[in-house]
Amino acid sequence: MARKKKEECPKGAPAWMTTFSDMTTLLLTFFILLLSMASLDQRKIKQAIGSLQGALGVLAEGRRTEMSQEEIISRIEFVTQTESSSKQIMQGMRNYMEQANLSSEVSVVETEKGFSVRIMDSVLFESGSATLLDSAKPLLDKLLGVIRESPYHVMVEGHTDDIPINTDEFQSNWELSTARATSVVKYFINKGAKPEKLSAAGYSQYHPLVPNITPENRAKNRRVEINFISPEFSSANRDIFENEN
Repeated sequence: MARKKKEECPKGAPAWMTTFSDMTTLLLTFFILLLSMASLDQRKIKQAIGSLQGALGVLAEGRRTEMSQEEIISRIEFVTQTESSSKQIMQGMRNYMEQANLSSEVSVVETEKGFSVRIMDSVLFESGSATLLDSAKPLLDKLLGVIRESPYHVMVEGHTDDIPINTDEFQSNWELSTARATSVVKYFINKGAKPEKLSAAGYSQYHPLVPNITPENRAKNRRVEINFISPEFSSANRDIFENEN
């Protein structure tokens, strides 16, 4: 009896496996696309909504605030535009400091809420004084232009080193740091800045940039910080406060 001829298996993968692999790859691509579309920058979400609790619609004492998807996206777009504008302003300020030979005494740094211009006290004041030097006014006028043209809220902070002060005018570093911040704010207001955009605070020696262990470090800590705070932070905090009250 003749043997049946053995059938040879076709070379390569079975046809069904090729189709299955294609389908699996397409599904994987589809879900990756969905994930990339759904992923949002958490930092921008926090800035846009004000806080994680606000983002989830929860406020103090069980009250809730609802935001539509369109409102959230709109706020995120606003934050993105603000960040771009902030970087341009920072670069412009740095260029100005270099041209004015102030780079060693004035620095422009990015912060969580916007950016800050840190000015060593010797640029603005005589030692132990809160009266602005005439030589400081061109720099403050440059900052004034940014304050006028931008939507930022501006917090002016006064800082000292850890050496105690006790004069007829200032009996502590608290008073000196607060007076210096107030002097800068008054100058901006007298030059036409909107008072509602400005605030002042004195921190004495308690927020040093570096340890107060050398004269060079103490000089860095004696400073005035002009903090430009993104309007998104101010408006978000105001919205939460109004909902709480």
